Amino acid sequence: PPTSAFSNAYVKSQLQKWDLLRNMKCIAVRYTKYYHKMQGQELLTELLNDAKVQEAFQVLRKGGVWEGLGGPVVKADVSLVASSLTRLDMFDRLSEASPPIVRGNGDIAKCLEDTREGFQISDLLREMLLNEDSDNAETYSTEEQDELLFRIFSHVVLGGACCQFEDKMEPYVEVSKRIYKELCCAQKDPTTGKVQIASAIYKINAVHGEAGPLGLFPSTSRQNFCYAAVDPVRRLVKVWYHAFVPYW
Repeated sequence: PPTSAFSNAYVKSQLQKWDLLRNMKCIAVRYTKYYHKMQGQELLTELLNDAKVQEAFQVLRKGGVWEGLGGPVVKADVSLVASSLTRLDMFDRLSEASPPIVRGNGDIAKCLEDTREGFQISDLLREMLLNEDSDNAETYSTEEQDELLFRIFSHVVLGGACCQFEDKMEPYVEVSKRIYKELCCAQKDPTTGKVQIASAIYKINAVHGEAGPLGLFPSTSRQNFCYAAVDPVRRLVKVWYHAFVPYW
C-alpha cells in the first residue's frame, strides 16, 4: 500500500542502512471470506494459492533471483505469533540492566568483538540477542521474545549481511514501532476502554505444493522471515517477507 510504513522515506533509509531492504518484500491483499483467528492456516493457504497473489508474492532464490512460489499451494504451515503489546516500555529494561545495555544518553554499550551465526557482535545489544550464554540473555523471557514487537526489533538490530549498525538505540525503536503499527491494527475495547490489537499475526514457516515443499528462502538463517498480518477490521492481509543472503 502506498501509505505504508515500508514506503516511508525514513524507514526505507534505515532498512537500507541495515541491509534489510534489498531482500525484502511487503504486499497487502484484501480477502472476502469469513475468517476466524483459528483458521489462519486455511485463509493463508487459500490466499497464497490465488493467481493474483502468486503473481505479486515473490520469494528469493539462490543466486539472488526473485521468483513466484512456482505452483499451486496445497498447504501453508503457519504458527500464530503473540502480538499483545500496545506500548514500548519493554525496551526500558535495556537501560535498567546492570551494567546497562543502553546508557542513559541512548548510546548502546560496546563489548569485545565476536561473531555468532555469521553476525558480527560489537555491542551488548547484539550480544544479548545472539549469545545465549550472555549475562544479559535472560533480560527478556521466552514469551516476551516471541512477541511480534520484540521479533521486529531483533530483526532490525541484526539486519542483513552488510548491516551498518547503530550506536544509538533510538532508530531501532522508532523503526520497530512503525513496522509494528503497520502490521497490527489496534482498537479500543468498548467495555474496558483499553487499546488492544485486533490483528492476528502468523509466521509462515513453510509452503507445500503438490510435489512437496516450495522453497521460501535460499538458505537457512534466523533473519529469514515471512509474517502475515490479518486485519479483521479492514479485511486485509499484509505479508512481510525477508530472506537473508550471506555475502560469502
